[in-house]
Amino acid sequence: MRRALLCALVLLATGVVPAAAQPQQTPRQSRTDILQLVSQSPVIEPDGVFMLRLRVVGVPTGARLRLQVRNRVPTRIDFNAAVSGRFPRGTVGQPIETPAVPDASGIAVATIATRDPQSTAPPQAGTVRLGEGVYPVSVDLVSSSGATLDSLLTFLVRLPTSHDSAPLGVAVVLPEGGRLARQPDGSTALDPSVAQLLLSHAAVLQTHNSIPVTIAPTPETLDALEPNTLAEVKKGAAGRQVTLTPYVRMHAADWLTAGLDAEVKRQFTSGVATVRSKLASPDETTYVADGSITPEFAELLRERGVKSLVVPDVGLSPLDGRVFNRTLTQPFTLKDLDGVQVAAADAGLSAHVAETGDPVLDANHLLADLAVLFFDDPPDTRGTVVAFGNDQRIDPQFLDTLLSGLAPSNRMLRPMTLSTMFSAVPRAGSKGETNGKGAALTRSLVPDKDSGAGGFAGNVHAAENELASYKTMVTADNPRVHDFESRLLVAGAAELSDSDRTRYLDGVRDSITNETHKIEPPPRQTISFTARDGVVSLTLRNATGYPVKVHLLLEGEKLEFPDHQDGTVDVTLADERTQVQLNVRTRASGDSPLDVSVMAPDGGLEVGRTRITVRSTAFSGVGIVLSVGAGTFLAAWWIRNVVKTRRERRRRLKHLAAGNGGRLAT
Repeated sequence: MRRALLCALVLLATGVVPAAAQPQQTPRQSRTDILQLVSQSPVIEPDGVFMLRLRVVGVPTGARLRLQVRNRVPTRIDFNAAVSGRFPRGTVGQPIETPAVPDASGIAVATIATRDPQSTAPPQAGTVRLGEGVYPVSVDLVSSSGATLDSLLTFLVRLPTSHDSAPLGVAVVLPEGGRLARQPDGSTALDPSVAQLLLSHAAVLQTHNSIPVTIAPTPETLDALEPNTLAEVKKGAAGRQVTLTPYVRMHAADWLTAGLDAEVKRQFTSGVATVRSKLASPDETTYVADGSITPEFAELLRERGVKSLVVPDVGLSPLDGRVFNRTLTQPFTLKDLDGVQVAAADAGLSAHVAETGDPVLDANHLLADLAVLFFDDPPDTRGTVVAFGNDQRIDPQFLDTLLSGLAPSNRMLRPMTLSTMFSAVPRAGSKGETNGKGAALTRSLVPDKDSGAGGFAGNVHAAENELASYKTMVTADNPRVHDFESRLLVAGAAELSDSDRTRYLDGVRDSITNETHKIEPPPRQTISFTARDGVVSLTLRNATGYPVKVHLLLEGEKLEFPDHQDGTVDVTLADERTQVQLNVRTRASGDSPLDVSVMAPDGGLEVGRTRITVRSTAFSGVGIVLSVGAGTFLAAWWIRNVVKTRRERRRRLKHLAAGNGGRLAT
């Protein structure tokens, strides 16, 4: 029943992924795509039978399957040459042909019987003598006339006769995430193909629940999953190691260069909290880098408690080929990073994803590549990391085939989590020691060139400051805070361009502004006082739908506020309308402006401002005394001036009369 569910989910996932969402694929080793590998024997024991199940489509009458075993590939160089179609070592035995007659489901079966070269049994017709190792197998679909209609290349892996060799540890790291779901405007739009892919992965993991796999989730994706899908993803991750991851995939080294240390730490803090609440408690001591890292970032991880680190091999200093003439399959240390053990993620292994376009064939190529690594040095305890990139789409059929090939029947390979690998595999020595003795091999980080985050840093700080101010206005459980914080985190995603990041940051700031615009300051008005003291009633409106704390700043040169000497009032707007009664004292009659600014409690955001006119018609005692005094003075001056003027006139008249013989002029 579980297998049937898996198949249904795999087919559904394959159907819903649009072509544009598919990663670019290397053309498969097939010309007409009428031949496809459905399954094969992952490994065979000595004298075992290698079986292939092939889907053949549109096969003409008389067509045959021709199988040719080629000589063993002893090194990864030979293996990669074979994958590319170069076979310098010749063939083993004669081609084996079988009619390409499919059953009702379109599946044709072909087999190769093998015989160990050391076997004393008489050889049988049609058998191929094969010792332990990895052998390329060419599969050609030919017509009745001998023309090749289609072809593919796979590998036959014959197990060693001895059971004494330690298996090669294989730590598969499966990223679980997809394109960003959170949009710049705050909406969530998860690509349906991402949800379906994770659902299919969950079905595969549940089917192979005994095979250890390390999960590297993207918290932002988990946040966007609907509950039923998340429940299945959680089942698939049950009992498996889940690594430390930031909230979104990011170029953390660039952020540190730009001075965004606090933001990087916040990414990890939020990522851990999300994974813990949605999936499982992550192992915060293990981190898998999906790109090269800088010493500064490695130090930040160490300070955060990381003790086991996986870094792509291209991000590490090269090894001395005279000492390490084979692929390094052991942990080592990093220069100037005490207390942290490191393993290189083998890019050649993860590169088999989408190698041919046939997911089952690609997975078998990966298993064969791992077998070549095993035969490099089978007596030693070793381990390798298959860390798939976040930009790689892991087809459910690929994952199913890979985990099937890591089953206990494959005694050359031992699947394990990263934590098990770091604890079970001895570190490499600087002189090539494989037993954990001697001086430890130490390598240096070789980071990529800084892609630049300086301009982004200034925009981030501006948005963070506005959010920090907004947070002082609302309660800690306000859901908008989490929404704004998540959108700020998403703005740092590595997949975004500079313009996209700006859109996210501007979206957060616009949303905060929209919320604060729902808070209206008191309307403009004129209030008359008939006395020196009076009450000003301020009405504030809160249309946010949740309680808001604001800080009122009162300013008026001719006004005093007896109850608020510093000119500030803290108010909680719990209802849609809130009235604030202010006791106000006027210093003079007439109109006095009162400016009211509505601010966030920390003063970082101004919600609005208004001007209220306080008109006073009252006189003070001092004013009355001064007015009476001024009036008395003016009256005395006027009377004195009138008397003086009259006296002066009489004097002039007398003088004129004396000059005219005592007669006044008329």
